[in-house]
Amino acid sequence: MAAESDYGREVTESAPPSSGTDFVGRRAEVARLEAVWAAVESDRRQVVFVGGEPGVGKTRLVSEAAAALRAHGATVLWGACRQDLDIPYRPFVAILEQAIEQTPPDILRAIAPAAAAPLLRLTTSVSRYWPSAQPIPGDRDSRPALFDALLRLLLATAERCPLVLVLEDVQWAPEPTLAMLSHLVESTAGERLLVLATLRTTAPDRTDEVSFALADLHRLDGVARIDLAGLSTEEVAEYLVRAAGVSPGSARSAAPVLRDHTGGNPFFLQEYWYDLATRGGLTAARSGVAAPRSIQDALARRLAAFDVDHARVIELAAVAGDLVDPEILTDGLDSNTVLAGIDFGVRAGLLVAGAADGEYRFAHALARQAVLDRMSAGDLAAAHARVALAVEERDPTRVAALAHHFFRARTLGYADKAVRYLVLAARQAERGIAHREAAVLYERAAQAHAAHGPTRVELLSAAARCHLHGGDFPPARRLYEDLAADGDPRARLIAAIGHESASWRPSVSGQRSLALLSEALSAAALDRDDPLSIRARASMGRAASFTGDARQARLIGEDALAGARAIGDPELLAHALCTTLWQGLRPDLAPQLLARAIELNEIGSRLGDDDYLGPAAFHRAVFAYLLGDEATWSSAQRDLTELALAQGQPFFRYVAGCSRCAHRFAVGDFAGTERIIDWLDDQFAQEFGGATEGSWGVQQFMLRRVTGGLEQVRPLVSGRESFDDHWLPGLLALYTELEMWEPAARVLAHLCDRLGDHRFGAQWAGLLAFATEAAVRLEDTAVAATLRPLLAEYTGANLMAGASVAVFGSADRYLAELDSVLGAHSADQHFEHALAMDRRMGAVTHQAETLAAWYRHRLRHPGTVPGPAAADLATEARALARRIGHRRILRDLDADPAPRAEHVCLPNGLTDREVDVLRLVADGLSNREIGERLFISANTAANHVRSILIKTAAPNRTRAAIFATEHGLL
Repeated sequence: MAAESDYGREVTESAPPSSGTDFVGRRAEVARLEAVWAAVESDRRQVVFVGGEPGVGKTRLVSEAAAALRAHGATVLWGACRQDLDIPYRPFVAILEQAIEQTPPDILRAIAPAAAAPLLRLTTSVSRYWPSAQPIPGDRDSRPALFDALLRLLLATAERCPLVLVLEDVQWAPEPTLAMLSHLVESTAGERLLVLATLRTTAPDRTDEVSFALADLHRLDGVARIDLAGLSTEEVAEYLVRAAGVSPGSARSAAPVLRDHTGGNPFFLQEYWYDLATRGGLTAARSGVAAPRSIQDALARRLAAFDVDHARVIELAAVAGDLVDPEILTDGLDSNTVLAGIDFGVRAGLLVAGAADGEYRFAHALARQAVLDRMSAGDLAAAHARVALAVEERDPTRVAALAHHFFRARTLGYADKAVRYLVLAARQAERGIAHREAAVLYERAAQAHAAHGPTRVELLSAAARCHLHGGDFPPARRLYEDLAADGDPRARLIAAIGHESASWRPSVSGQRSLALLSEALSAAALDRDDPLSIRARASMGRAASFTGDARQARLIGEDALAGARAIGDPELLAHALCTTLWQGLRPDLAPQLLARAIELNEIGSRLGDDDYLGPAAFHRAVFAYLLGDEATWSSAQRDLTELALAQGQPFFRYVAGCSRCAHRFAVGDFAGTERIIDWLDDQFAQEFGGATEGSWGVQQFMLRRVTGGLEQVRPLVSGRESFDDHWLPGLLALYTELEMWEPAARVLAHLCDRLGDHRFGAQWAGLLAFATEAAVRLEDTAVAATLRPLLAEYTGANLMAGASVAVFGSADRYLAELDSVLGAHSADQHFEHALAMDRRMGAVTHQAETLAAWYRHRLRHPGTVPGPAAADLATEARALARRIGHRRILRDLDADPAPRAEHVCLPNGLTDREVDVLRLVADGLSNREIGERLFISANTAANHVRSILIKTAAPNRTRAAIFATEHGLL
């Protein structure tokens, strides 16, 4: 097959290139596209991603396919992404404008102006067809409205005949464009629509963001991938015969050499042949004349032979962009010179005719880049200035293009215009919810150093804000650090506040933000009731919470909140409320913080500020779960999901995903949980600098242990893992689930000796849950006695690790299990409360776990009355577990339920663990030696000994040893 460029030339072995086109190879790919089209004609939307390295023939393949389909009556609409200063939705803007022009007026009139109004955000052409359409006031219109408006127009176009959308170079698509593509694909399963998209699959053009987005789409029906490789040796020979006029014998002889030199890349093959043809054709190759070392060298040499005027036209065309508009080039150049230069470019194989009459494009991006690479910096700046002035005169609404060209020409006195259009383009990107693209534009505007317009501080602040919304926290913090060194104390304080905002979202330690805030607040010397001072102190409170100092966080935060309430400004109050929500996931604070989250939601709704609505929804979900408020929990999740979809901010998308994951897990939808966990990994594994890796690991563990997937990791666990390299609560839970009792006991003892180090962290409740599970399975009464008062603080609440990272259900279940091990009579009461909580929350997973734990308690204490019978508990637990696929519970219930003999026969209420300790006491071991032998701390061993002495009524260790001998325990 031919390459993206016009490489099929009818030439003799020694003749120079001439015009002509041939399409060779790609028979299997063409056959596959024919099958895809048959599905489209059967009302089944199809999407084909054509991938490969630059020059491998992606565009040529889809061009041939599109031409054939157009000949069969299909409507073909074309759009492309750009590498340099791309604008959001670029390919869809082109497709929209083509669709408007090609769709009959009566079909357009059937679309109400209100439905078409969101499209004004993409192109002003909409107003020509719907004059009464008005943009939605303000910036509150969301992506769904825009996406649905475009979808409605495209489906109207497809009503007449099948529709083909060609999207070129999607490897350069920014996140908004990918989101729009995803919406289009997900919403058109039953339509006569074919999407052909080309993308480069090699570095540096391949990006994780695009790869993850396309991976999501590949899960849908009707989405396929064609990866093009280089032409085979036989196809290279076919090219030489058909396109270059070489004899079949010579072609077969030369094809292996050319295939080896070019890798079968059609564009490289074409350029290589052009170079050889100017030096004798295949004779040059056979005679040992060196071929060009690179394709760029070949192009540069050909360009050097251009007439000066022709070269200037080609260079100006390369600066203007992928598409060559002769009208732009004629500004300052004679039209005949321009046409002659374009004609020469076509004959030289650099340019090919575009989709529209009189329009041209570069045969390949490599060809255009080769032209740009040979231009001097001065020539480049002058060309950009010429193109910018021509575009400004003809269409000043093309602000992205004007921003790009004036920025490149800024050294020639166009800095003010560069800043003006960069700011306009940045604001346009913000309206399109393309935060990252807007940040780049604002930073470039700051770099231009204009004499007029926004100041550098204002531009960098806007860039940092956009980085923040786009989820690019490190560059946001970098910019705020830069601004925090400004000479204006108030500007420094504002920057410090911004730095803290860019730190808490990815859970970065607040130490640096706290230092910046303290220094800037001191330098500003503001009154305590100054709003900026209150705002700064509120941020300091949140920063303190991310240093682990809960006491200071609450002290500073409450003071700032009181100051904000006294002033009464809604925005200031919202900021103060937002910062105090991070004072901890403690059950005693949960009612107050939930009320604040609800208040913040009300203020955020009145202000129309998503930066407050997002945290409000996030924390409403967290605290509602802790308190067992199912209605608020579900409502907050819906609000958070809607906000994430509408605004596209990565942070809100991530926390919304975690919240949905927790909910699906709790209700027993493990398949849904797995899909969300996979999506979180695809989308966010690298998004926040790896900060989500630990959360993802916990989510995977929680899912795998209920679905029986932990056996896969058993070969990877030795029991000798280093304490320094792992999150110890998670390591303990893994040992417990794999029944590796000695290492589990060792980690449990280590953790219990250092509980104070974890007391106020976000994972505290998770640590208590995992430690309780281990203590219960080990029947370690000393540890159970240590954990119980700590866990009792959560009575009547649910346990959650992190913010919706892992949910464990009612704390009363864990209290009941501890009481069961300790022999306390309150176990049944706690089980009753736990089951009531689980049922109120609709948490089937937790219900099954509570019933199974209660059943195990009944086996441990068979004489306990009143309460449900063990058999009834097992029956209900098994039914729920089967319904949701909770294999962990089914495995435990299906095992031999009879308690071991020693459980029945052990005297005086001694536990298995206490008997192990008593035997070592009888051997004369000290507490330290007992701890070493049983992998527990000396303190834990002492607690066991103390319990043994109490239960056996022994005054000392010698009498305890005698008791063991008398009762046959040795």
